[in-house]
Amino acid sequence: MLSKKANDRISRVGPGTPMGGLMRHYWQPIAAYSSLIEEPVQKIRILGEDLVLYLSKRGNLGLISDKCAHRSMGMEY
Repeated sequence: MLSKKANDRISRVGPGTPMGGLMRHYWQPIAAYSSLIEEPVQKIRILGEDLVLYLSKRGNLGLISDKCAHRSMGMEY
């Protein structure tokens, strides 16, 4: 049986957590390419972070924060 502290250490994956840091070193599948062709901008939540996944007009994939750093506007627009 794990202690509460040990359980929190291995189960929390948000930014700045030990397990979150480890998980961010590995590839994480987040969306199917075919879904991006239908909807080229998608809000996603992975590892406790809200992000925007997009497919550019040139066919490049991008992943950015969901809020603009300047005015905190939603980047999905």
